[in-house]
Amino acid sequence: MAQPVAAAGPLARFRRKIADNARGWLTFVQGQRADNAALEREFANLGKAAEQALLEPEAREAGVALVVALWPFVELRGRWPEWRGLLNLALSVCRRLDRPEAEAQVHDQLGELARILGNYQDAWTRQEEALAICRRLGDRAGEGRVLGHLSQQYLALGDHEAAERCCQEAAAIFEGLGDQAELATVHNNWGLVCRQNRRLDEALSHHQQAEVLRAALGDLHGQAKAMNNVGQIYRQMGRLAEAAACIQQAIAIHQQVGDDVVAARTRVSLAIVAHERGHTAEALAMHLEVEPLFRRLGVRSELGNVLNNQGVFLAALNRPEQAQTAYEEAVRLHLANGDRIHAADSLNNCAELLLDHGMVAVARERLEQAHALLQALAGPPGWLLKDHATLAERATNAVGPG
Repeated sequence: MAQPVAAAGPLARFRRKIADNARGWLTFVQGQRADNAALEREFANLGKAAEQALLEPEAREAGVALVVALWPFVELRGRWPEWRGLLNLALSVCRRLDRPEAEAQVHDQLGELARILGNYQDAWTRQEEALAICRRLGDRAGEGRVLGHLSQQYLALGDHEAAERCCQEAAAIFEGLGDQAELATVHNNWGLVCRQNRRLDEALSHHQQAEVLRAALGDLHGQAKAMNNVGQIYRQMGRLAEAAACIQQAIAIHQQVGDDVVAARTRVSLAIVAHERGHTAEALAMHLEVEPLFRRLGVRSELGNVLNNQGVFLAALNRPEQAQTAYEEAVRLHLANGDRIHAADSLNNCAELLLDHGMVAVARERLEQAHALLQALAGPPGWLLKDHATLAERATNAVGPG
């Protein structure tokens, strides 16, 4: 009977070693938050340590903490596909251990992952669950953070009133708590809501407030994101030189701090400005350069936007067949994401192309598809309704082959 007791000693030590290892890596992550290169070098070891800890009863709490702490890096560097399994495992551990605060954090992170990958309905469901937990716990900071994230799910799903309401509630919470970093995030998201509704002066104000707050905090990554959004507002205002300057500065900062994936997204913004300044071939080349990255990462929302833009550029370069192919793939991706707004926009763009080339019957089909999507939205943006109405009238009056 002595042998089993002796055998238990090494096993217990091994289990303690897994827990100590996870805690050690957690300390490392907390100390290296600003050093993406260090986290990238150790990412395989970090993932292995987190998985081992989540599977070992004595180490599970440390494993959850490590997974949650690594999310900002995972989000920034585009390591989403390999992290989904760990987040789901962490969620089951939180439930088993009855750790609702950590469960809310993991739900929120799974929601952000779903949003990034374009699964907006799943993102909404995850974050509604996180919000309910935070409110039950009286966790005001958690509630505000989730509300800020939920605003973007509502925006993607076409419920602009709910999106703005989330921003208002989140801003009030963080102003009360004096949390400038989270308030900057809310202003940035609020600006996106206003921009979708073409309230450009309000959008600019929110993005500029976010930029000032991020700069005061020394947060270069956040400051660059806000600068890109300021540049996009300038573009929509027709202030193209200012737009290009803002966006180029944002790209330089992202590259400086190693935000390669975000830099690629920002290059998409710069390409649109280049097109509007008459440099369409250059804009198309920039999009073709970043497209493989988004395909590799499986980011359907970004890829759908890139393909829609390629359709615009190809149409301008008189390459209609390639433009139609790009638009139709964009529509498929947006529909797979549940993103009716961008799907309807791409359908409108495709219909305009077809009308330009006399394919009236097919154009009418695309407009009927877009109309059905707009009818399904709780509050479709006015600009999209206006574009659709203009094209529908043109299609009604047009004569041409199918």
